[in-house]
Amino acid sequence: MKKTILALALALAATTMSVNAAYLDENTGEVVVPENPELLGDSARGAEDAPDPSDLTKVNSFLWGQASNKNDLKVNLGLAGAFSEGNNYMALIEHNYNTKEKADNSRLRYFQVLDTGLTALPQAGVSIDYMRGWGKNSSDLVAIGTIGKVATPWESFTLFPNVAYVTGNAKHDAGKIDTTGYQANLYGSLSISDWGQYIMFQPQYMHLDSKQNQTGAKVPVDISKMKTVYGQPFTSDGKWWFDVTHEYTNTQTKEKIEDKSLNEHRFEFGVAYYF
Repeated sequence: MKKTILALALALAATTMSVNAAYLDENTGEVVVPENPELLGDSARGAEDAPDPSDLTKVNSFLWGQASNKNDLKVNLGLAGAFSEGNNYMALIEHNYNTKEKADNSRLRYFQVLDTGLTALPQAGVSIDYMRGWGKNSSDLVAIGTIGKVATPWESFTLFPNVAYVTGNAKHDAGKIDTTGYQANLYGSLSISDWGQYIMFQPQYMHLDSKQNQTGAKVPVDISKMKTVYGQPFTSDGKWWFDVTHEYTNTQTKEKIEDKSLNEHRFEFGVAYYF
């Protein structure tokens, strides 16, 4: 009788605290209190589904804003999910506005990755990257390629190489320019703590052969980039994150008269909400 009363008291207390109700096991005569994932610090979806930008294999949807030292204001929307188990996708929508030059640029990216069952290359898929420059000096650029996950010795370190064919055109005061080429990217991410701190590095190389329609002049362009990112959450639920980015860009053009080289350092600060 005493055990029954105790079980009822525990059940009432559990209801008040929004936990699972205790009950009396008729076989053993003992009071059983089920574990509650919310009391243990886990949300209903579980710790494995919590946002983690350092893990490039996770399907994280987010809204992200950035500002740079080059007068850029950027908004990103990432929509991610799975068509089926082992068949993941991510769509990235980006718009950038330069407050000094009054210039708008948009970018749409899509990645779809499938599990392969291979030890050295556990995931592989396709990538589509579309870049659009608006205004008087407009441009359209499309990159279609392949992407895969390469196995590394460390669980906290993920590596995704990406190669793509590039084609497009640009309109300037001098006329229309057609462009073809290729690009190679490496997306690397390292988790450096148990509570979300991470570092990303993204080297990129792009070669473009540009041809001016009016004169027929051809100008090869080589663009090398190195992006380094540090990020971490700043709320206990792991939904709000901030990041600091440095991007170095070297652009080289080979013209008939002389070769030109341009170096740029860009710093960005961003805040993201994951949902």
